Amino acid sequence: MSIIKVKDRAGKSLLLRQVGDVRIPPAYSEEVLREVPKLALREDDIILLGWMRSGTHWTYEMICMLINNNTETIRKKKEEDMIEFVPHSTLDNTPSPRVLNTHLLFHQMPEDLKTEKIKVVFLLRDPRDAIVSWHRMQSLLPHYEYKGVWKDWFPLCIYGELDWGSWFDFVRDWERELPKHPNLDVYFWYYEDMKKNPVDELRKLAEFLCIRVNEDLLRAVVDKCHLDRMRKDKLPYEWLIDGKNSHYHKGSVGGWKEVFTVKQYEEFENVYRQKMAGSIFEDRYKGSVDVL
Repeated sequence: MSIIKVKDRAGKSLLLRQVGDVRIPPAYSEEVLREVPKLALREDDIILLGWMRSGTHWTYEMICMLINNNTETIRKKKEEDMIEFVPHSTLDNTPSPRVLNTHLLFHQMPEDLKTEKIKVVFLLRDPRDAIVSWHRMQSLLPHYEYKGVWKDWFPLCIYGELDWGSWFDFVRDWERELPKHPNLDVYFWYYEDMKKNPVDELRKLAEFLCIRVNEDLLRAVVDKCHLDRMRKDKLPYEWLIDGKNSHYHKGSVGGWKEVFTVKQYEEFENVYRQKMAGSIFEDRYKGSVDVL
């Protein structure tokens, strides 16, 4: 299908591409998305998955450094290894081990994921922080042509009307599907834990990936991938807006409290409690209104 316009609560339009029941950014290709199920996976692939603004760029950089056993800046943007963005002829020619990343739901993924023995790193970040960061991105990126404001955009996001759907639906979809496929080896990586104890958490991730590293390298990778350094080091390889890396902002924990109103927080909580009831993550990101 063609480009569609989704209107926020004030009538401001945002451009998306509709492909079947999937909404993707207008800069993404329908042809590439439709070919995703046919992508051939390899047993040494690492699948990095997460909803928008959950730390994919950060984690991608660190994993690639661990694989390379050095702290040299990865000389490409992570989208060049993105399943739904890059033509599969390109991914087919990418040498192993590949660190493939995605924002897709399980049923939209390559069919090989149902049978191949593959390691999956599932990124989880407080959806309130992720949502705030996603609003900033959609307001900045020119292909959305969006001129609206937070209060009118917020309902579109939590009710899944934007590209990639809602955080809740993404997490619950993967949570339901992963136990059905014991061929997949899954590691849950929490953004907040990584920010608090980066060396310890990176060590655990390296162990899961069966990558042997020493403590010096772990500390060096953490230092090299500090947001301020990545913002500068990745400048030649990322999409720029006004000469700045659009993907790297504050990377903070709890910054949503400066943005949410009490009413928005209550609405978020209602949706969270409905959508996440019975989830293994049910208690992780909910709280009382007095956190504001």
